[in-house]
Amino acid sequence: MCGIVFLVTRESRRRTVIPAPVAVPAPDPDPPPVISEDISPALADEEVEFVEVRPRRSDIARDVPGTLVVIDKSAYTMEVFNDGEPIREYHIAVGKNLGDKQRVGDMRTPEGEFPVVQIQNSSSWTYDFGDGNGPTRGAYGPYFIRLGTPGWTGIGIHGTHAPDSIGTNITEGCIRLENEDLAELRNIVKIGDKVVIRD
Repeated sequence: MCGIVFLVTRESRRRTVIPAPVAVPAPDPDPPPVISEDISPALADEEVEFVEVRPRRSDIARDVPGTLVVIDKSAYTMEVFNDGEPIREYHIAVGKNLGDKQRVGDMRTPEGEFPVVQIQNSSSWTYDFGDGNGPTRGAYGPYFIRLGTPGWTGIGIHGTHAPDSIGTNITEGCIRLENEDLAELRNIVKIGDKVVIRD
């Protein structure tokens, strides 16, 4: 039985209180789970999967002045904003392989934020697709909007001689538009504008 012991010293006749030892219970080796009042007991034992929430394109553009281009590779879409407000949306084609670019020739479209560094007239350019037909004139459409992509060269937004390819994974890393859409985009973007590319 625990209590308080009074010890009276003969010399001073003062009463000193000395607490008796108190037994401390050992911790429970297997305490019961703490269940929040907001969670149903039936779900307490369920595994919780955390899902990464992608920022909306409008959230990315909210505080960006001027022109911003946001490219969603998985949705094959390009949205153009002006002072945070959407003004255009286009369907696109992207790299043959999924994921962020890792090395030269991996057929992936790089992800990140890149500036427009050059806008070129590409109407006379040709490209040999290795299909036995030789160089194809107009493979890049009327314009090539070159992006500054550190570590990679030749990445940009361009047109196509094959409009049926839009909405697919087919390029070697560039972003492909229908020529009419590209001509419209050419009149909107300028050198220095930011392009955001995400999966």
